[in-house]
Amino acid sequence: MKLGIIGYGNMARAMLNGLLESGALPPSDVIVSSRTMSRMAPLIERWPEVETTSDNVLAARRSDVLLICVRSEQVAAVMNEIRPSLSSAGHLVLINSGVRIADVRADVPVSKAIPSITAEVGRGVTLIHHGDSVDTARRERLEGLLSSVGRTMVVDEDRLDAGTCMTSCGPAFIATFIDHFARSAEGRGYTYDEALGMVTETALATASLMEAGQRPRSICGAVATEGGITEKGLDVMRRELPSMLDEVMDVVLREHCRTGGDVGGKG
Repeated sequence: MKLGIIGYGNMARAMLNGLLESGALPPSDVIVSSRTMSRMAPLIERWPEVETTSDNVLAARRSDVLLICVRSEQVAAVMNEIRPSLSSAGHLVLINSGVRIADVRADVPVSKAIPSITAEVGRGVTLIHHGDSVDTARRERLEGLLSSVGRTMVVDEDRLDAGTCMTSCGPAFIATFIDHFARSAEGRGYTYDEALGMVTETALATASLMEAGQRPRSICGAVATEGGITEKGLDVMRRELPSMLDEVMDVVLREHCRTGGDVGGKG
C-alpha cells in the first residue's frame, strides 16, 4: 500500500511520525506533497526514504490511500487539481472535519479522519467517518492503519464537530489547565518547571487510574474527605468549571461552523 499525504502541517507531521515510529508502514511506502518544500526538511532528514514532492498530482497518482491535510478553504482547489488523477481503486481521506463528504464530488470512496497531535506518541483518539461508497476492505484498512497511532472511533459525520473539540482540540485545553495549575504554584515554594513536572506526572497517573477502570467521581471520593482541603478546592472547581467548559464547547462549535473548523497546522 502506498500512502499519500497532500499538505504537511503540524497534524500531518504528528500523524506521519507516529505511523512511521509504530512500524505500521515503511517510509518507502509514503509520498508527501507540500507546496513549501522547506517545511519538509525535518521529514527528509529524519525519514530519508519517504518520497517528497511539490506536485499534488504526482502524489495523488501514486497513492492507494490519499490523505488531504490542507485547510478547509483549500480543499476545493486541491480536489479540482487532483480529481483527474484519482484511481477508482483508491481511497481518499479528508483530515478535516470542516468539509462534508457530499461536497467533495470525488469519483472515489471518501472517508474523513480527525486525528490528534498526540498520534505522534501513539496515543489519543482518531475520529473516523466513512462515506457510503467505502467498502469493508477499505474501512478495515484505514481503521487498522490509524489504530497504530492510538484509539480509533467511528462516528456519524454530524458528531465529528463536538468530538473534534474533545479529541483534536483537547490537547491544547488540557495543556492549558496543566500550565495554569503549575503557574499557580510558582512563587509558593516551587519554580515553574518543578511545579510543571509535578502536575504533569500527577495528570498522567490520574489518567492511568481512569484507564484502569476508575471513574472520576471515585477518584475524587478517594482523595477528598468531607470538609477537608481537597473538598474545599473541589467546591471552587465545581462552581466554576461547568459554565467555563460549556462556553469553551459553544465557542469552538460556533467557530467551527463559521470557519470550517481547522485544528492544528495544515499546509
